[in-house]
Amino acid sequence: MAKGGRRMRRILWVSFLPLLLIGTACHDKQGDTIIVSGDCGLIRSDLLGEWDVTFTPVTATLINCSDPAFDNDTVTVNSTTSVFNDMEVFASAGNVGFQFHNGTAPQLIFGNIETDSCSMLFAVLDNEGQYLQCIGTFDRASGTLQGACDSTTVLQTPVVDPPAILADCDLTPILHVTLAIL
Repeated sequence: MAKGGRRMRRILWVSFLPLLLIGTACHDKQGDTIIVSGDCGLIRSDLLGEWDVTFTPVTATLINCSDPAFDNDTVTVNSTTSVFNDMEVFASAGNVGFQFHNGTAPQLIFGNIETDSCSMLFAVLDNEGQYLQCIGTFDRASGTLQGACDSTTVLQTPVVDPPAILADCDLTPILHVTLAIL
């Protein structure tokens, strides 16, 4: 009976080991894993209509640029609302969400949004020839996003299609932006 008991414990241990390994493989020791439960309910028609983009006025300094020659340059945004009436929204092949851009070339605004979390990344071309890189969570009920732009892509001016990238930089302070779909 002792042999049979040992064998049974060994079978149970071997059966349990894969579950133990799977369970510990998903454990994040840093504590920074975010699990999104539920779905924000986003559908394509939520993104159709006029897109209005408004910044809180500020002048930001470019830092940590991929080309240090652009460090300490500035970008200034004002409270003028940019209106986009020609938005194109389509299913994304690169994520579980939608991609979007305006219909002109070069693109004045483009990005993507995740259907499960409503997290949105977008870039908007400012009047100084820079794509301001913005992120936020789209509120489906109100059709708005309160976001932040923490970096910029400096383009050759005048902007050509396709745009010629001169540098990627961080911004300080971070820009605050509101996007509303009407």
